[in-house]
Amino acid sequence: MAVKEAQLNNTYLAQFCKWMGRSFDFKLLYRASTDGMGPTIFHQKCDNKGPTVIISYNTDGCVFGGYTSVDWKSCTCGNTSSRFDQKAFLFRLEYMNKFSPKRFIIKRPELAISQGANYGPIFGQVNVQDMMILPHVTVFPTANGNFPTGLTPQNFTFGRVYDNGGVTMQEVTNDNYTFKDVEIYQVMDPVRLDKPWRDDKKEKKATLKKMVEDYCPVEDTGVKQSRILLVGSVGAGKSSYFNTINSIFRGHVTCQASTGSSEHSLTTIYRCHQLRNDSSYLKFRLCDTRGLEDTQGIDPGDLTAMLDGHVPDRYTFNPFSPITPDSPGYIKTPTVKDKIHCVAFVIDSTSVEVMNESVLSKFKLIQKLANQRGIPQVIVLTKVDQIELDVEEDLTQLLYSSRVAYVVDQVAQLIGLPRGHVLPVKNYEKETELNETVDRFALLSLQQMLRFADDYMYELLDA
Repeated sequence: MAVKEAQLNNTYLAQFCKWMGRSFDFKLLYRASTDGMGPTIFHQKCDNKGPTVIISYNTDGCVFGGYTSVDWKSCTCGNTSSRFDQKAFLFRLEYMNKFSPKRFIIKRPELAISQGANYGPIFGQVNVQDMMILPHVTVFPTANGNFPTGLTPQNFTFGRVYDNGGVTMQEVTNDNYTFKDVEIYQVMDPVRLDKPWRDDKKEKKATLKKMVEDYCPVEDTGVKQSRILLVGSVGAGKSSYFNTINSIFRGHVTCQASTGSSEHSLTTIYRCHQLRNDSSYLKFRLCDTRGLEDTQGIDPGDLTAMLDGHVPDRYTFNPFSPITPDSPGYIKTPTVKDKIHCVAFVIDSTSVEVMNESVLSKFKLIQKLANQRGIPQVIVLTKVDQIELDVEEDLTQLLYSSRVAYVVDQVAQLIGLPRGHVLPVKNYEKETELNETVDRFALLSLQQMLRFADDYMYELLDA
């Protein structure tokens, strides 16, 4: 798939698609750090490719560029020629390492881009003082890193061809024209799969719900409720996943577990949530934990204690001191019913390509501890509706999206689990009423985790 060749993270991809009003794929045509700089190589790789987006990354953490829906060409008329494009726009994605998207739409489409054999990509009109040209894409620097004479960034006026909306160039580039890289992508219609990338029996929500309601852990183990441990970084959607499952069985959208945006984890206690079906409890628990963080989060000692069943429900986490046998409520002689039977790594699908190395190392530690105990693991891939605009508009397209399939493959490789262990879901977030498709994918994920929990118990009985 085309997006495999791109370095764009899913947040950038989603933003581009929203700006352009529908989903697209992006194929990398040119990268300055590997292809070299100069107009010749630019035209060799990028001419006659249709719509393209140009992205610059400067050394101050600013990410910005331009989009045009028309071909780049090598005009041989002497200097440059302007091209009409009423769909062109300029943009800012990040400013000083902070995601801060802003689009600057075209005001004078007759001057949208300029092209010439001796120039790189130009947005606006060259050699006109009152033009709007984005400095990093005017021309490529010469071998010594300088802009050619007469085209220094200081000569540019922002807002003549593209509407700057009161934003200054300093607020786009931080007046820094030293670039870590420049990339150019071909913008193409997305590949819509003829067949789903995963078999879908299309059981109705009512059927899946009844299967979960009727679930009982493996007999002869003494387990009355299977325990699924949810682990993930801050904001990944652990608590929201519980709320989504809880909503399905309560019959309306609920918010029993605290959710929202915060620098640090909103979950501060170990909570073994029970779920009700009318007046009776279901035969499983979803165990929520403190979110994994770069400098804070769950101590390895707490992780080991949770997996082995030593941590009591409602235990308050101390990020600086793990639980000990002297801690209040510590379960000194846990049985199988107290232990974790399946681990679910809850991962935000939009963060897969930019996952924090510290958080990833914590996932690997948990995986190692779980493998030592024979505990099966899955990945609950949240926010899948944000991967692609078409999926956001119609969640039933999830299994036909090549981009979603790619992210599933990517996260499976990153964590080191089979693709069948990656369970895509969309949690309830902005909705106030239940949705059939949201419920179906949530129930499918839960059904698979309960099956894996049973596998763990069967293995104990067969030992």
